Amino acid sequence: MQEITVKFRTITPLWTGNAWGKCDEIKPAALIGSLRFWFEVICYFSGVVSGEDFDTKLGRFEREVDSKKFKGYLSSNGNSFKDKIKGLLNQNIPLPSIIFGTTNWESLIKIKHIEPIGNYCFGNKLNIPKKICINKNGTNNIKENQECPNRSNNGWSVFYFNNPYFYGQFRVKFLVNESILNEIFYPLLNFMDKYGYWGGKWNIGYGRLKIEKVEFKNKGQWYEREISGEYEFKFSNLHNMLKDKKFINLITNSPNFDNLITKKTSLYILENQFSKNDFKSVIKELLKIKSKKRGIFRNDKEFRHKVFGKTGREDYLPQGSKILPYIYEENGQYHGGFLSIAGLLNLQEETK
Repeated sequence: MQEITVKFRTITPLWTGNAWGKCDEIKPAALIGSLRFWFEVICYFSGVVSGEDFDTKLGRFEREVDSKKFKGYLSSNGNSFKDKIKGLLNQNIPLPSIIFGTTNWESLIKIKHIEPIGNYCFGNKLNIPKKICINKNGTNNIKENQECPNRSNNGWSVFYFNNPYFYGQFRVKFLVNESILNEIFYPLLNFMDKYGYWGGKWNIGYGRLKIEKVEFKNKGQWYEREISGEYEFKFSNLHNMLKDKKFINLITNSPNFDNLITKKTSLYILENQFSKNDFKSVIKELLKIKSKKRGIFRNDKEFRHKVFGKTGREDYLPQGSKILPYIYEENGQYHGGFLSIAGLLNLQEETK
């Protein structure tokens, strides 16, 4: 396992709440869970996994390893890393389970330590209201806190913002199997830096982080690593039955919001709809747009819930909103747009 240290900075609040809904630490399981989710999206859109690999009870692409068969395979074919990968693939273990672990197989990516650094806080540094509500009558009038109803109704859409959250810089020490560093880990970091979300509450724009530095340890010395050129997942280096996938084949630029509502297996992105000086201003504008578009499907309740999400557990897969506020930062300005993973809705048909 290779030690890799990654320095992060929050673009939008990071929320990794505990069982009581409080965020007073950065939880390793939340970060690993985010990495796994977006890797599963990448694998699904790449055709590496399908609905047959999806465990509907767990809500992810996972299958248990038959340890007896696995040991028998290794005793007959060899014990190298590639032999192990082939042995797992022969059992139809999905690639996300191979990378992030499953029963009888350990994860190839782990977190050893998390350390907040610099001028950070667990609080409400951005002075975000606890709730924002948007009028549904077409005026897009916005109210905050006590002016809002307790929950969404026929007149208002209510959005709750979790507080406290983490805001600032932190450092994560990863332990990564050296055989997947260039093939999986570095490209995945680059993907997360550009498009991914960490922690929870993505529907309100939380979880966008900037990777500021990546360092690796070699013979007791730390060296800086540039990841900006890692635009391809080199699945074939793990085994020749897998095909490589470039970012350009995973992501489609959307010409408008309506094109985000698609079930094509691609990640659709609508960038730079407007620029603001702070997160609160950007998320208000994005929620106004999303709320208005959601209202168009008022008479198609099932479709509306599938695409835009709803409170409580859904009766279909996958869970949560498929169109997320996409916020990024350039030259001190916050830019707002949307990112769509509506292609995941194909899983519902595939798992029936």
